[in-house]
Amino acid sequence: MLRHRIFAWHRELQDVHHRLEKALEDARSAIRSGRRAQSLKPELRELRELRDFCYTFCSALGSHHRSEDSDFFPALLRQLPELEPTITRLSREHEVLARLLTDFQLSLDDPQTSPHQLFLQINDIKAAMKAHFGFEEGSLNQALRTLDAPESDRNRMFGDI
Repeated sequence: MLRHRIFAWHRELQDVHHRLEKALEDARSAIRSGRRAQSLKPELRELRELRDFCYTFCSALGSHHRSEDSDFFPALLRQLPELEPTITRLSREHEVLARLLTDFQLSLDDPQTSPHQLFLQINDIKAAMKAHFGFEEGSLNQALRTLDAPESDRNRMFGDI
């Protein structure tokens, strides 16, 4: 495998993480700007769009982590079994983030949820996501530089982000 392609796996993971972080910031900005009223009534197009955007973000992050768990991490472990403790930690962090996303989605659908509560929840997601991405990129940096996998595996391994 060519040296530039090996390095590109690390860049690809960073690019996926940056796109997810941008989507999260867009959702935070929308909530912060007051576009979220006290209830998400279906007849209010702007609020439906915010809810749909947040659901799309949650789905994208969940899909990314499911792809890592089912395809990316096993591929790394086949080549570098010594990464097992790191992969175990990353998979546990995926579970924590999945619970945060589920709770956030439930709050989006609850007319009693205040914009402030949503903002606090999305900040919790941001903090967990930032810590997770930082650990993942740092701990897998060297492994990604040696990963022997075809470029065509990108969507399968990282999700369609």
